[in-house]
Amino acid sequence: MASHAGLLMVVKSNKGYVRKDGTLTQDKTQARIIRGLEFGFKDASGVAKSLGCFEDLDFEFETLEPSYDSRLAMMESFFHDLGMDYRTAYSKAEYLFNAYHLYDYEKFKQYLSVVESETAQEISQGRAKEVAELDGRSVVLYGIKKSPSVNEEYTEETLYSTQKRYTKYTFNLPTPDVEKYFVLNNKEKEYYNSWQIEGLDEYLRERFNNENAIKQIRINDNNLEIYIEGKNYRLIEKISNAIRSYLSQKEMHITRMFGSYILLMKIDGKLQATLATEIPIKYCPLMIKLLEEVGGETALSLINSLKTTDPEKQKELMCKLINEVVINGGYFDTNRSLNSCEANVLFGASETISSAFQSNLLDAAVIVSNNLGTIITTNAPSTQGAVKRMTGLFYTSPNENLVKEAKREGIIPVFPYSAKIDQLAGVKLAIKKGYKRIAVSVAAHDNYLHEELKRLEAEHNVTIYKFGLCSTGINKSTAEIMRDNADVIWSCASKYVKEEIEPSSLLQVGIKIPVHIMTNNGWKIVLNHLKCMDSEFNENIELTERPVILNDKGHMKVLKRSDVRKCSDCPHPCV
Repeated sequence: MASHAGLLMVVKSNKGYVRKDGTLTQDKTQARIIRGLEFGFKDASGVAKSLGCFEDLDFEFETLEPSYDSRLAMMESFFHDLGMDYRTAYSKAEYLFNAYHLYDYEKFKQYLSVVESETAQEISQGRAKEVAELDGRSVVLYGIKKSPSVNEEYTEETLYSTQKRYTKYTFNLPTPDVEKYFVLNNKEKEYYNSWQIEGLDEYLRERFNNENAIKQIRINDNNLEIYIEGKNYRLIEKISNAIRSYLSQKEMHITRMFGSYILLMKIDGKLQATLATEIPIKYCPLMIKLLEEVGGETALSLINSLKTTDPEKQKELMCKLINEVVINGGYFDTNRSLNSCEANVLFGASETISSAFQSNLLDAAVIVSNNLGTIITTNAPSTQGAVKRMTGLFYTSPNENLVKEAKREGIIPVFPYSAKIDQLAGVKLAIKKGYKRIAVSVAAHDNYLHEELKRLEAEHNVTIYKFGLCSTGINKSTAEIMRDNADVIWSCASKYVKEEIEPSSLLQVGIKIPVHIMTNNGWKIVLNHLKCMDSEFNENIELTERPVILNDKGHMKVLKRSDVRKCSDCPHPCV
């Protein structure tokens, strides 16, 4: 195991090394030496506790002398860089290990430096990849290979100078792309898009000033580039944690309510709504219901403002409402529980997915959660608990506490260090993990992803239940993609859902904010939810007349479309 890759190791934390009596010391020579699997397969925290150290700290192993297998892997890596396949590289490393008696660690270190130098010389005969400033001097580097990290948070690239091997780690930094949601001038756009990551490189340079392996840290075209001598995954994990910590301190989110996009920023340690767009609709029964439940002067004022034509007053009230109700209500509380059985709306996406989990129709769901980004859930409580009452989330910031809580609840954060929202990446990871029945929700303009999701479904021979959400304001081409590829679509206050999608649906659930079922798979998962709400519901429905199903005092009622009167309580105007 990677955590036991040393023949001789010590256990350390940010407060010092663990002695044999369990106390901590800053002097490594006084630390208790751990020999291989002396403590079995316990992690570093487990070994620390075995020694009597019960400090609430993050412990890790530090290798003093790598194990035989680790030494073989180190040598094999150089031969692989020279173009050998893994089998050949391993065989050569094994032969040299025995021929030159590299069980002796001092001999191994000497021989490894020779292998590194010879590999560097041979590779440097090729074409230069780039020139980088490393340790304050220009170094010509030659490229070998580039590969993504396990969770795609970064890519790593092996580079050589004429003397040494380096690894270049490139982190694609998150950006809110505010221009997709807000009308801003170039100066404002630049400010908001760079606000969260500004100063990150200086922060990392100062924090890792004593790490001699780091040769360069820089931000280049929204990418964080870090050059390290050799390879050091332990150090990269520390850097990844530091990046998350920095982004958490400069927290930023984009959410939506009443069709209005709202930007939240943590300023002077306090999260607050700072920007809102004009509210495009005058009435939405769901939002009115939720606001009336919340109550309060601001909620009432916002409802009344929808009757006016003062967009600036609406924006002001929207920001105030987000501060008072959403933020103060704990929806961005980084200590919140991610486990809940509370159903907030009858025909909601998370409620439908939760019912599917309860009936064993699903293996996994790819959804979005604030402070986590794209996540994979595998049960009903974590699905409902991760989303609560969020009405759309388009950008968010990571948080270490919630990542730990997520893992305790069996939730898989797809981007645990950056909290990126990328539903396509989430589905690909779910497929890679072996899940065969997957639900995924995409929102607003990202509904164009349904086409690619359908392609993935066919390519990998899996079932993907594709949910289209938050459709208010989508354009006609996006609606056409949803119509042709999605399974279930929430109409919201979308003009093009009414024009392009509703006429093509198999049936409709609800009248105020219709849910349109587009495919047999969509009907399968929605039917299950209806039966969970009403055990007496008769599933033998003739779909040829595109029926409408609605809730009638806790029981599901089926109407012919021709019998449905024009809705007097629907969102308007449709945009």
